Amino acid sequence: MQSFFETELTKLKKRILKMLDLVDIQLDQAGQSLLNPDFELVDAALKNENQLDKLDIKIDKLCQRIFALAQPVATDLRFIMSSLRIGNEIERIGDITLDIISRSENVRSYSDVLKEYKINKLLKETIKTNKRISEAYSNNNNLLAKEIFDSCKQLEETCNQVFNEIIGEMTKKSQVITIATDLILIVRNIERISNHMENIADSIVFVVEGKRLKHS
Repeated sequence: MQSFFETELTKLKKRILKMLDLVDIQLDQAGQSLLNPDFELVDAALKNENQLDKLDIKIDKLCQRIFALAQPVATDLRFIMSSLRIGNEIERIGDITLDIISRSENVRSYSDVLKEYKINKLLKETIKTNKRISEAYSNNNNLLAKEIFDSCKQLEETCNQVFNEIIGEMTKKSQVITIATDLILIVRNIERISNHMENIADSIVFVVEGKRLKHS
């Protein structure tokens, strides 16, 4: 039988994984919103976002309770601290993804422009990364987390290159000018999502190794 402490840690892990599942749905909907001309901001996306907010609050309270009653140390302490941070990062990803969905209505009819700047490809990469994060967190896989960390760095660099391309061609292509603001913000949002995922990978490594990649 699990002790109180073990039960609370299990509950914490399940809630984080639930948040990652919800974000996975949000990211998939963001991809659909850019491709599907009939896509509408459905209640499911808003409901998911509301669930993410509530889970983030529950995780915060759960961590406070564990700190107060169990006084964790060493790896357990790092796991709790990291899960608290990861919950906040996931909640921010949910907010950003919802913004992409809301902006997609203005750009989805310009499929050639989206394809030229590989917007859908960038978003697919975040979906793939989120699934890998779930695996790394669930198994405390620090090696996979390091791979995720590096791939997020690369994705952020790619987003920055695309951003500069859009800025450079705004005055040359009428189609780009028409949707430039939303297109730029969507690219920046993807870059921000990748940065939050990078922070999550960093936290997973911290649980296992007791050090942060960003401080290496």
